[in-house]
Amino acid sequence: MSTNGVNISGESAPLELRGAGLGSGSDVRLRPTDLLFEPGTVTSIIGPNGSGKSTLLGLMSGDTRPTSGLVLMNGNQSANLNATMLARHRSLLAQDTAVSFPFLVHEVVAWGRLAWRRTPSAGDDGPIIDAAIESQGLAALRDRRVTELSGGEQTRVHLARVIAQRTALMLLDEADADLDLVGRSHLDETIAALALEGRTIVLVSHDINRVARLSQRLIVISAGGVTADGPPQEVLTAGILGAAFGATVEVGNDDGHPVVRLPATTRRGPMPG
Repeated sequence: MSTNGVNISGESAPLELRGAGLGSGSDVRLRPTDLLFEPGTVTSIIGPNGSGKSTLLGLMSGDTRPTSGLVLMNGNQSANLNATMLARHRSLLAQDTAVSFPFLVHEVVAWGRLAWRRTPSAGDDGPIIDAAIESQGLAALRDRRVTELSGGEQTRVHLARVIAQRTALMLLDEADADLDLVGRSHLDETIAALALEGRTIVLVSHDINRVARLSQRLIVISAGGVTADGPPQEVLTAGILGAAFGATVEVGNDDGHPVVRLPATTRRGPMPG
């Protein structure tokens, strides 16, 4: 199937980076990177602050054009897709989701359907929006002003928005930052359910131990490049993490899942991520 000549059949990978990088000379923000993402998978990107995680996600979303290489969405170069077609390929929950005007919850969630105006699926907008609101437990808040909600509630509203967008690829940049313990657990359940539907989920998080249980794949970014890529059990080692974070790291095991911690003698606060 195609729309306006763009392949949306899903025959190609939802997302692929072929030598994609950003910057040159002494100003390299991300070195040329090769990555392939398959349907129905959850991948988490971890690394120290300023390492290039958000830069990588910007390239993946198509919001930033690579200065080298290609970013492909279902085989289409993201640089050749307009804003509407990008929004039909991928949804993005960015770090900065502040809404300055008093839109109602259901209005913000409805923004996720804008890319599908004047398409056959637009006839299902109402049920899709309602289902997204219900999935995040927001039914009682649907007519509340977003500006009146807590940070965690606002995050759930925007998660409902990207769910309503119904894209094969979902990118979540620190979506867990404003969520409490229960909120993070619900987020993890939502991500797992979306992956079971066949969606490709890529997320950036500081909570290494939590996303290690959630993800089939971890990518470690350090100093503007990918330093490790694979299953959590292979990536979360003292050597890999110590080199990435520049700190002594201990890795234990909890029921088959790696657990990362800093030694008590060097711990000064939560492990950076």
